[in-house]
Amino acid sequence: MTSLPFLQAGLIALWALFTFAFGACAGSLINVLVYRLPRGLDVVVTGSACPACGTKLTWRENIPVFGWLFLRGRCRFCRSRISAEYPLVETLVGGLWMLMYLLYYATPPHFKLFGVEWAAIAPQWATNDAFPDHWPRTSWPLFAIHLLTVALLVAMTLVDAKTYTIPLVLPWAATLIGVVLHPVGALLVGRWVSPQVKHIHEAVWGIPTPGWPNHAADGRWWIGASIGGMLGLLVSNLLLHFRLIRRSFEDYAEWEKGALKAAGLDPDEQPMHADVPDEGVPVGEHVGPGVRLVMRFVVVWAACAMGLGAAGPAIGRALGWPSWAAFAIGAVGGPLVAALACRPLSARNADKGRATATASGLTEVSANPSAPELWIAYPHARQEMLKELVFLTPCIGLGWLGAIIAVRMFPLGLNPTTPPLWLAALCGSLMGYLIGGGVVWGIRIFGSLGFGKEAMGLGDVHLMAGVGACLGWVTAGLAVPLAAVVGLYFVIIAMLANRPAGKTMPFGPYLAVATLLVLFGRPLVETGLTRLLGMAPGSIKLP
Repeated sequence: MTSLPFLQAGLIALWALFTFAFGACAGSLINVLVYRLPRGLDVVVTGSACPACGTKLTWRENIPVFGWLFLRGRCRFCRSRISAEYPLVETLVGGLWMLMYLLYYATPPHFKLFGVEWAAIAPQWATNDAFPDHWPRTSWPLFAIHLLTVALLVAMTLVDAKTYTIPLVLPWAATLIGVVLHPVGALLVGRWVSPQVKHIHEAVWGIPTPGWPNHAADGRWWIGASIGGMLGLLVSNLLLHFRLIRRSFEDYAEWEKGALKAAGLDPDEQPMHADVPDEGVPVGEHVGPGVRLVMRFVVVWAACAMGLGAAGPAIGRALGWPSWAAFAIGAVGGPLVAALACRPLSARNADKGRATATASGLTEVSANPSAPELWIAYPHARQEMLKELVFLTPCIGLGWLGAIIAVRMFPLGLNPTTPPLWLAALCGSLMGYLIGGGVVWGIRIFGSLGFGKEAMGLGDVHLMAGVGACLGWVTAGLAVPLAAVVGLYFVIIAMLANRPAGKTMPFGPYLAVATLLVLFGRPLVETGLTRLLGMAPGSIKLP
């Protein structure tokens, strides 16, 4: 009997390493996507090669994390430097995947560290899937969706931070994962794993589904609205394809050429806005203050968080705070302290050689005319938003029509209070897609109409639509306002680190960070919403 705990600990360690290894492989793929997608390079057929000498890499160089360590950060063939970004991304994704496995399936109930009850972070569907070997059995489709969503969020964050654009194939991949894996996983669970859950309460599944809360009319309404809304988007895209409606910003390229000429620059010699700045290339460069800056930042943050967390009980007794409050203060204040510590390494100005233009409403253009200031200087943003409202009209109209039809003529013989699990999961994913993307699109449209400049990019709309399709509309809806707080927080960090923000900022990284905060901060989010709405403790439970 005494060997049982050691056996379980060994299984947990084995599964944790297994998850980390697969996450590191996913991080290696992310590195490929981040490098190639913005440049329009093939990501499927072409093998990896050194950007400096063009030599194709062997399997030894492609081993995640260890390949870079064995090579000591240099190409084996031409000895040019390889950015430490590669192993850092692989380690980050592998670490996030391993952390999710440990939190979801391997953390004992009521386990506390730094005053935080980490087991409370696990969603209910993972807690219900408890087995002695600590590996998911019935909830593995949902676990796979969470892992893949986090990996794609990392990819979109890196690309957006470098290029101010999000290749749409990344959020489309997230959408496909959610829309396909949710109903397929529900079919597998309902048919082969546990036949008794073919019709279950929506809270058992991993995202809010039609009928959440469980009212038959609400469920029918949302089933019809989600299916009708997706059909409306299909109609809108067909209208775009046959040029029956116009695409927004389709004349931007011509306007950009005129703006460059007005600024005294030759458009034929300048990269366009969609091109990737050379500074985004992570390989073949000298690895200098950038990597040291990141490492110093991480070390100082970890020291602040864990130091205050370890002192949490003593601080709590002295001040009457809960023991986890000190850890939270360290986690939030650590980056501020780290920014001050990194200030000497980050004293540089990214906007050099600005030229002044007096025409086209373009007041400043950097030496690199692909800067985002060029994009927001486009003077016709309001009329482009009217085109996008026309695009959304079929979605809104067919969504409303589908809801009315579903309520008045419920689908053939189905029990309205218990739709099949696969249908509930599918419509829950469609609801998340429409609501998550719709909230950000609404901010984009009304913000652009109000300010006369593009308020948010369509990439951000697709990002949150993909998050909603995978994690549900509640997570996406909570992440959007939280992203504004995250953005303000990072602006303060940038100012403390002597890296003042420019006129534009990529908002995708803030949306991604906010999504992760909602995902990993479930207990705090539930408690905060309960108190905000004045409900009894424990009334709100996120799926």
